[in-house]
Amino acid sequence: MVAPSKLFGYPMSHVHCGNIIHSLPNQSCTQALLWNIYRNHVSSAKYYLPTLVLMPLLLNCRRLTKRRLWSTARNYLETTFFASIMNALSFYLICVFRRLNGRFVYLCTPGLSNYLAALINWWAPPKVLQFFSTGITHAAMEAVLREMNAGLVRSRPAQTVLFMLSSLVVLRQQQKHLYSGFWFIKPSSMTLDYSKWPLLRRLKQASLELATYFGMGFTIDLFSVLMSLKLKKLRLKSTSFIVTYIGLYKIVQVLFAGVLEMKHLNLLAAFVSGASYGLFSHVPFSYMCFAVVIAIQALYKELCKVDVSHNKRLAALLSMPWAKLLIPPTSAYLANCMFYKQHLLSGLAKSFMDDTCDKNVNRIYTLIQLPLETIFNKTKGGPQPKFFF
Repeated sequence: MVAPSKLFGYPMSHVHCGNIIHSLPNQSCTQALLWNIYRNHVSSAKYYLPTLVLMPLLLNCRRLTKRRLWSTARNYLETTFFASIMNALSFYLICVFRRLNGRFVYLCTPGLSNYLAALINWWAPPKVLQFFSTGITHAAMEAVLREMNAGLVRSRPAQTVLFMLSSLVVLRQQQKHLYSGFWFIKPSSMTLDYSKWPLLRRLKQASLELATYFGMGFTIDLFSVLMSLKLKKLRLKSTSFIVTYIGLYKIVQVLFAGVLEMKHLNLLAAFVSGASYGLFSHVPFSYMCFAVVIAIQALYKELCKVDVSHNKRLAALLSMPWAKLLIPPTSAYLANCMFYKQHLLSGLAKSFMDDTCDKNVNRIYTLIQLPLETIFNKTKGGPQPKFFF
């Protein structure tokens, strides 16, 4: 926090935004906005390609239709567009507030600027809203817990219990067909006569499902290595976690089929399998935060199906656009952490924010740490940067 604090002290606070915020030398603020819109589309397209295109198509390769292909492409393009515009507007508004105040102000750099830019998500489609709200909210939850130095951050057993409870909630909602969004596993439904199957048949069915999830986990790990271009560092981290997760689930089903009712058997399997979180030290704290957010979303979807015609307060509560309301403040908080408290953020949160805006945040963060003379001489000998036009 020491180096970035220079930005708000004289004479650094009065340095032209072109020397710090703009991506290229001698750009006006408007030119920098247009450049950032272009570059952010390029960087966001690269960042979201594996998550929103390659993985969905690979996992659904046997069920591909024109409608599914178009839905995937449309979601990818819309997510890239809204992320790019939001990031570009954030930097532009920093320039605007720099101009209005005559100096860099902590409230506007980048907190308020990012908050106002994130309001564009009020016009985003539902899928884009859910994607952003899930990703941003769980990253903000993790950062807040780290900033508070909460005991949960240091207690692996407590994290595991929370993950197990979240696993119970989400998988229960999956089985009731009340939640169809992303989760780490999606066990196949058991037939009504599953308890009458011989043990060998149950084991065979479990083995086939394990093989499927091994392929999914290996694909995720392989994509991660290919994107980082470090083939020698292939580690089956996602594979081990996912296979263990589904493995514990199937073991409970195989062993207790016939002992418990189908409903109770699935609940027990969903809870016990969540213990896979605590079996691997490489599973990050982010997974638990993500699981809690998904569990809350799943419960909220069930709550939305409740008849509220005789309960005005609950009706008003459910009518609130929570995703649209949550994205601006959580995004502003994460942007503020990215500028001044990067140690609070997970690696995933840092890459999500920096890689989608052409690595401008780390460029500014690094530049602020340079000696004042270097920044003041950045445009010395050439035309001075312009404001706006």
